[in-house]
Amino acid sequence: MAVEKQILRLLSIKADISGKELIDILETMNYTPQSIRNALSKLKKKSYVTSPKRGTYSITTNGFELYQLFNSKENFYDKQWDERWYLVFIEIPESIRNKRDAFRLKVTQLGFGQLYKGVYIYPWDITSKVLALIDSLEIENYVTILSSDTFHFNSISPEGGSGTNQASKIWNLTEIEQAYKEKQKWLEQQYHDSLDLNEPSTLLSNYLQLTEIRDALIEIDPMLPPQFLPGSWIGTHVLHSIDLSILSLIKRMPKSSSYYQYMIRP
Repeated sequence: MAVEKQILRLLSIKADISGKELIDILETMNYTPQSIRNALSKLKKKSYVTSPKRGTYSITTNGFELYQLFNSKENFYDKQWDERWYLVFIEIPESIRNKRDAFRLKVTQLGFGQLYKGVYIYPWDITSKVLALIDSLEIENYVTILSSDTFHFNSISPEGGSGTNQASKIWNLTEIEQAYKEKQKWLEQQYHDSLDLNEPSTLLSNYLQLTEIRDALIEIDPMLPPQFLPGSWIGTHVLHSIDLSILSLIKRMPKSSSYYQYMIRP
């Protein structure tokens, strides 16, 4: 759904964009014109995008809400943990399995790890987002949320500790760390080769590509407090490097360029 996200990102910044302009921008990211047209048709069919006049597109209220949902996860690496845990208990009946599956998927995308069947845990307070998810799915009768700073038995084990509930297993940190290593390698070996190019279209393409990668990494990373992360964890370093590169691209884009407006988050 990467191309759909980029379309919603662009339309959330500028009220009306022609199909030609969208194609011109997204082609620089190696999306084909046909894949862009297909994505526009899909978004329009789902009422996330509308076409106020022939060949021109605008984002709808539903589309903007979807875009915000894509980008709702915070970067908690800059936060101080208060040592409280947030637990979500669900028992959603089989008769509404689709809602149950949707809730499980989204709550893990928000950062929760599965502690037991029907029990999810997270060290950061994102209760308002979980409540919004519950409300949107209309499953209020099947979910309980609590917070506590005390485990009397089988607490979450920090890195190097012993115990049943290993943070590395609950959140599959090995797989996430591998994703960071792959992106770090790409940054060092491929992305930096294009840094000397100052064409506005190239700057925008790099900006959109980096924000797409950053958002994807944040989506899979629970951003646990440091005591629960491996000593070799590179997630914070990679995200910081991407943020610095994004800021550099914004500074290098001429403010007189029509592309400059797309490098500012709504």
